[in-house]
Amino acid sequence: MKIINVTPGLIPIPPNGWGAVEKIIWETHKCLQELGHDSQILFLDDIKDYDIVHIHVANLANLAHKKGIPYYFTMHDHHAYLYGKDSHAYKENLEAIKNAKKAFVPAKYLVDYFEGIPEYFSHGVNTDYFTPSGNKEHRLLCVANNGFIHDQAEDRKGFGYAIQAAKELELPLTIAGPKNNQSYFEREKLPYDKLTVLYDLTEDALRDLYKQHTIFLHPSILEAGHPNLTLLEAMASGLPVIGTYEDNNELKGLVRVERNTEEIKEKIIKLLDPIKYQRQSKLARTTAIERSWKNRTIELLEKYEDNMTSQLINSYNTIKKLAIESKVPEPDFNIHFINGPYLEIKGGLDKEYNVEFIDQKTGIIHHSGKIKKDHWIRANVSYFVDWKIKVDDGKSVFEYKMNLKAKRVYVALESKSLGDTLAWFPQIKEFEKKHGCEMIVSTFWNKFFEKEYPEFQFVEPAVEVTNLHAMYLIGWFYKEDGSIDYNRHSSEFKNIQLQKTASDILGLDYKEVKPRMAVKKNVKKEKIVTIAVHSTAQSKYWNNKTGWQKVVDYVKSLGYRVILISKEEDGYMGNKNPIGVEYLNDTSIEATIDILQRSKMFIGISSGLSWLSWALGTRTCVISGFSNPVTEFEDCIRVYTKDGFCRGCFNTHKLDPGDWNWCPKHKNTQRQFECSKTISGEEVIRLIKNEL
Repeated sequence: MKIINVTPGLIPIPPNGWGAVEKIIWETHKCLQELGHDSQILFLDDIKDYDIVHIHVANLANLAHKKGIPYYFTMHDHHAYLYGKDSHAYKENLEAIKNAKKAFVPAKYLVDYFEGIPEYFSHGVNTDYFTPSGNKEHRLLCVANNGFIHDQAEDRKGFGYAIQAAKELELPLTIAGPKNNQSYFEREKLPYDKLTVLYDLTEDALRDLYKQHTIFLHPSILEAGHPNLTLLEAMASGLPVIGTYEDNNELKGLVRVERNTEEIKEKIIKLLDPIKYQRQSKLARTTAIERSWKNRTIELLEKYEDNMTSQLINSYNTIKKLAIESKVPEPDFNIHFINGPYLEIKGGLDKEYNVEFIDQKTGIIHHSGKIKKDHWIRANVSYFVDWKIKVDDGKSVFEYKMNLKAKRVYVALESKSLGDTLAWFPQIKEFEKKHGCEMIVSTFWNKFFEKEYPEFQFVEPAVEVTNLHAMYLIGWFYKEDGSIDYNRHSSEFKNIQLQKTASDILGLDYKEVKPRMAVKKNVKKEKIVTIAVHSTAQSKYWNNKTGWQKVVDYVKSLGYRVILISKEEDGYMGNKNPIGVEYLNDTSIEATIDILQRSKMFIGISSGLSWLSWALGTRTCVISGFSNPVTEFEDCIRVYTKDGFCRGCFNTHKLDPGDWNWCPKHKNTQRQFECSKTISGEEVIRLIKNEL
């Protein structure tokens, strides 16, 4: 069938912001296409030939009636109820309902309100996109477009009740929605230090928000949809809902309340019981699956009444395809992308197949070859490429285009280094957001990330993982002759941002991203400056003999405590600590994180502690001459060697970790380590003084 949904024409479809009707049209359109129908989204004036026309706003429905276009209509406008039966909104919608081949309302109370003419037909939800996450601490969530068209500051969605309940229970609460919600907060000014307000989130950000929370609050006073979209999205994400709901309707997984703070608090407290929570969470997810957009679309097809349509739907649901046994055995293709694209031909005729592994983006053929049945072939390129695999037997061509959506993809960070891990890990999330895959992740520092990324499956290094579709290893890889292995990297990694190593291997456009870490939030800053002077090679040190002391003396003169957080003892490998610093008695990573979070600034060298400070959001100063500034992160104060001196050997030579005094150009000369010797204490002070 050719089915046309008429766009309201106000914002794009799919919506690039808040747009409930547009989202409904888009999700239905995708499901119709998946079910084999010719679905289109058009302006009313562009409609020519069609089987079904479905309209979602009253003025366009009434215009279609004047043009002689038969249509189906769904009423989404809560203002028709708000302003009463004497209002223009009610009369316009009633006219659209009466003239429709069939009309639908997504709330039961609206059936009688519109003279019993429309049918109740609820909204749906994309249960493949909105999915539950793992265990997490309890956080409350509201997602809504508050207010009315005549008063955007009116508390239609019950934000005030949610805030008061959260405040009295001392639970964190997030409220998200479009920018016009700001009108409510500007007028009401309800202070709560555990309240987070977010505006105009992308769809991916909204999905992540559901995963980060546990209970959805929806004490709304008026809805045109029971359930509405955000409520179903929360339930699909495994969140039990506490909210108002129409009396003549039922929704498993929703705990019904009045707009009453005490009642809302009582229901929240009950859900804090793990057993009750798990039961309600499962009910919520089951309810969402029952109302998936695909199920809703199949039911909608059954309601379209054209004679031809009914026949087509009946055929679609009942006709079974005849299985005709082929006289020619067909080959099976086993394809995966574990350490590069792989194709195996199983069965079929005993003939030769020409196979090409093609980069869809550039058209480059990275590898090709001829194989026969029951043989395999692969390309050596193991970093991400948007592959197309082409198989030609001389008579027919088989093409496979890579698609990782919902596939199991394993990414392992091969370095044990803290700095490498913090730099590379956030790009895994960017990869998951782009491809919508199921991520299995391995790092040597999983404990930092597991609670913050419950959507990932974390495994320890070297643990076997099965049933994978693709795998990518992140690291710096060399051949036996010491040259870079370009089959494992798409670029020369030594002279780019360290974080770009990961984005390049994963095929992403580079942008600097900080990881989310499982640490305390909103830690108050104290008058502390932390420093780290030691490292794993002398070339990484700040080798100016007076530099550290001058900086420490200056910082202390401003009234700051200066705390040294390096683990190494004073005099390690001949490197003395500056005088007047304090030391951490507890040098565990947890204690180090705590003091970094409390620090106004961290001053260090190109090392893991600098990356840790950056990841925690502490203002960070990096002093390094052996690495070029591009190597580290952009969000820092970067102190570098002046022109005219040797510098940046880390970006031009391979570091020998077995040679403590590695200096590839000037070892055992007066110029050894001049890259950092020439960085003065005065230069560092000049750059940090305006931020202390």
